[in-house]
Amino acid sequence: MMFPFLEAGKLLVVGVSGGPDSLALLHVLREAGYPLLVASFNHHLRPESDAEAAHVQKIAQTLGLPFVTDSADVAASAQERGLSIEEAARELRYQFLFREARKAGARAVAVGHTADDQAETVLMHFLRGAGLSGLKGMLPRVILPVFDAEIPLVRPLLGWTRAQTEAYCRQYSLPYLTDSSNTDTTYFRNRLRHELLPHLEAYNPQIRQTLAKTALALQGDYELLNELVHSAWEKVFRAAGSGFVAFDLAKLREMSPALRRNLFRRAAFTLKPGLRDVDFDALQRAASLKSTELAGGLKTLIEGETLYLTTGNEAALPTPYPQISHQSSVISHPLEIGNGWILTCEITENCSLITDHWSACFDADFVENRPSTNLRARLTVRPFRAGDRFEPLGMPGQTVKISDLFINLKIPQRFRKRWPVVCVDDEIAWVPGLRMAHRYRCTDSTRRVLALRLRRL
Repeated sequence: MMFPFLEAGKLLVVGVSGGPDSLALLHVLREAGYPLLVASFNHHLRPESDAEAAHVQKIAQTLGLPFVTDSADVAASAQERGLSIEEAARELRYQFLFREARKAGARAVAVGHTADDQAETVLMHFLRGAGLSGLKGMLPRVILPVFDAEIPLVRPLLGWTRAQTEAYCRQYSLPYLTDSSNTDTTYFRNRLRHELLPHLEAYNPQIRQTLAKTALALQGDYELLNELVHSAWEKVFRAAGSGFVAFDLAKLREMSPALRRNLFRRAAFTLKPGLRDVDFDALQRAASLKSTELAGGLKTLIEGETLYLTTGNEAALPTPYPQISHQSSVISHPLEIGNGWILTCEITENCSLITDHWSACFDADFVENRPSTNLRARLTVRPFRAGDRFEPLGMPGQTVKISDLFINLKIPQRFRKRWPVVCVDDEIAWVPGLRMAHRYRCTDSTRRVLALRLRRL
């Protein structure tokens, strides 16, 4: 038997617990001719754990296969990290399997999940309120970036039932073990297996097969949805970095809430691959295109026409505006004010250097005739201060608060405190990127021009 998602002749790490599912998987892969490394993880959750690990090692030796093992105190780890026993066991086991796969140069990690496990998984996700991503169940082949970004996890027996794996082990005289913890109904999955599913079989005797088939059908729908999400992502994506993903807000508005939810889900797992799921209600809030919190410390932040999904650290977000890093400086030539922005100043004879709000031309003679001794010495740049006012160009005799200008021009709050302000003596002459002061403008009688420009390296 060969599997289309496994490369022939390439090494596989097989997770083996000693139960019928993992032993059947091990034997099937060996019979198919795949090179194998048997890996067994001891959770130390039961008194017989050590004996089970020794049993798996003995089977590996009988089959002539290499064997590796490791162990951890899962209960202590779960308590320390605030996880359930099941979650902690899964994380530690997969960390071990992928670590060994990476060390051995294996092409995949194979585990013995069956159609029964699939049915339980789908039902568990349904009860917890999952969407399509949860109801599709487990995939035959999947990349789990939190464990390894390249080596896949494969489930070759996902189409087998548990009864089939037990029958297979009996046929080939494989001495499988019965995990005593599988009957412990304090575990959620075990309650589904031993209490809820038998009850549902009274309504549908084929409920396990029905759930497994439902998962298979939804996997096709999920692939189609992923194609739509990928196409939408290319339209709305602006940038990504350590701790953020940025979207075009205007283009997000053009999309349906359902598509937005899936975009935010993808972004959440991009930033935090270890997330198990993102709550539907949180995704719905994000899809309303308002600032909100999702899961695991993630939140959305809107600035102008950009929507960020962030890990909560605003310092990690892009800084497209100038931010002055010192209290006050005389404008030398040139002056680096901070975060890669350079302020230059020169005397010229025309105002042609004004190309946008990041450049300004003053009447140099007007500035020089002000009560001071040196033209350049009186030019300073400092951060914005609460209460700052100035007389904007085109509004003679009227002053406005720079804070109001920030609001009207939709400058994000986080950039205002360190926004550079150019002064002549103590009077504000220019707010770079926004407006210059009316009284320092060039007129028809201007003979010399003081040209300033703020640019980013």
